[in-house]
Amino acid sequence: MRLEQMLNLLERLRMAGIPINPLISEVMESVNPSIFTDFSIEPFWNDLPVPFLRTKLGALKTFSAPHMIVTLLHHLEVLQGQKIILIGSKSGYFSALLDGMVGHDGMITIIEPHSEVKYFTEKKIQDYDAMGMINIFSSIQDMIENLGVIKFDRVIITGSISRFPIDAENLILDGGFLLAPIGGPIQQKLIKRERQSKKWFDTDLGGVVFGPMDASKSERSDLNPEYVADHIEDISRLLDEVIEMDPETMENMKRLVAMLRELPDDIPDLDEFSTDEEIMNHPVISVLMSQIDWLGPMWSIINDYLSLGISNPGGYDGDQHEFLGGHEDLVP
Repeated sequence: MRLEQMLNLLERLRMAGIPINPLISEVMESVNPSIFTDFSIEPFWNDLPVPFLRTKLGALKTFSAPHMIVTLLHHLEVLQGQKIILIGSKSGYFSALLDGMVGHDGMITIIEPHSEVKYFTEKKIQDYDAMGMINIFSSIQDMIENLGVIKFDRVIITGSISRFPIDAENLILDGGFLLAPIGGPIQQKLIKRERQSKKWFDTDLGGVVFGPMDASKSERSDLNPEYVADHIEDISRLLDEVIEMDPETMENMKRLVAMLRELPDDIPDLDEFSTDEEIMNHPVISVLMSQIDWLGPMWSIINDYLSLGISNPGGYDGDQHEFLGGHEDLVP
């Protein structure tokens, strides 16, 4: 690892106002991110997400940009000796950083339901000299069957979800908390849910954009009707928060979402060889075109939301990146 590049990156993040305490700085400097990807690590130095695996279905998996990594580490309030569980491995890099923070007496457990990502992560963790214990399982039930019932100080969910899962809440010690991006596919809120006795307290830590926790959603075609419906639904929610859309437009968008959800999931995809006739007759295109009278004037606004870029506050000065429209780790 190029230590000078890491030091320069951390300094740019500090200058951008990203909180980095001495322990976070120490583990960032000591864990080599290149161990956890077979792709180029260059985007990392420009504070961008790093691809680590392309699945058999063609989805490109990434681990988070440095600014998001250190932000999550900050919000987790990690102490030595803690037990932390990650739901979603992100290649193992984040768990390696946490391992350095909890130390020899701590324990890191990874839940990774995607078989290809789990296999990749297991190999990378084997190549890493962990300070404590790092386990990886395919599900919470798999973990319980192997380790028994364990309570954790922290639970972090590394992909977007619509709500906190009850089985994850049941893993938390009193005084511990969960951290997760809650929301739709376009944008989420990073929510800290803390357990105090039998009560839960939520803290909104700001807007973020993560890829979906459900890996199958990231492997869908852009013209999959559920994919399009999810995005239209999330955009309508965001637009209503910003401009308070009129009731008729809101009803039109709800009707469009319902029409898309009625389509079958196994619609053939389009490719570069598709004819104009095949494109116009595609069921999803047909549904969208049937709503063109009201949808057309709104399309430029919708497209702006679909083309959100990824913030890289620790990037090189004046550098332009190409991570546009990739729903991963945007900090407004």
